[in-house]
Amino acid sequence: MSNTPSPSNGASTPTHYTDKEDDMHHHCGHHHNHHVPRTHTQKPHQSMVSQVYDPPFYRVANPGPLGLISFALTTFVLGLYQCGAGLPGSNPFGGVGPDQAIFGLAVFFGGIAQFFAGLMEFRVGNTFGTTVHCSYGAFWLAFAMFFVPDLAIKDAYKGDDRAYSFALGIFLILWCFLTLIFFIAALKTNVAILLVLGFLFLAFLFLSLAQFLQTSHPVAAIRINKTGGAFSVICAFLAFLCWCCWYHDGGYYLG
Repeated sequence: MSNTPSPSNGASTPTHYTDKEDDMHHHCGHHHNHHVPRTHTQKPHQSMVSQVYDPPFYRVANPGPLGLISFALTTFVLGLYQCGAGLPGSNPFGGVGPDQAIFGLAVFFGGIAQFFAGLMEFRVGNTFGTTVHCSYGAFWLAFAMFFVPDLAIKDAYKGDDRAYSFALGIFLILWCFLTLIFFIAALKTNVAILLVLGFLFLAFLFLSLAQFLQTSHPVAAIRINKTGGAFSVICAFLAFLCWCCWYHDGGYYLG
């Protein structure tokens, strides 16, 4: 029988010796216990491995820009209304005014879209993004409920405007405290997010104070309310800038 090596998938396995191993093999050639040289085989190529690789275009999209743009646009519109844009006699406390026009935007874009962005942040493992986007998405949904006639929230106070304005002020001041907590939690993020949360904190603070002073000091309340609206507009502009930078860095274009 001939000393023919056994086939290995139609190709021989290459052997490589180091200088030291070659000397040992040469000097021990007349002994029965030959030194077995080490073999170095190449790793198989990825195309030869039985494993499916996900193409890069199947990766999960970044939900952050969706949360930012929905928050920015809704905050911008409401800020303009609180500044008195389009209100009769520049009275932001008018019972009939453009405030009701925010309802659809607050529900579908500021509310549902931003809440969905928060859920997607959970999918990608961003705890801070999940908490912030879901919280403010829930805020817009809750805020929109004040404008639903069938709920009759204001009618439940039976004409007591002071009690109603205080209830709305408490609602806003609690969101002011929550925004302060988010601001502290965001100290290790970046300056842009800190500015957004900082001006949002001021907006909630002034808007809540305006509600507390609405019946006792109406003139001062209107001025404070407009100041809160101005802070809302600034906050929205900063959120727009964050969205533009974020989208430009990781955006995919149609076509």
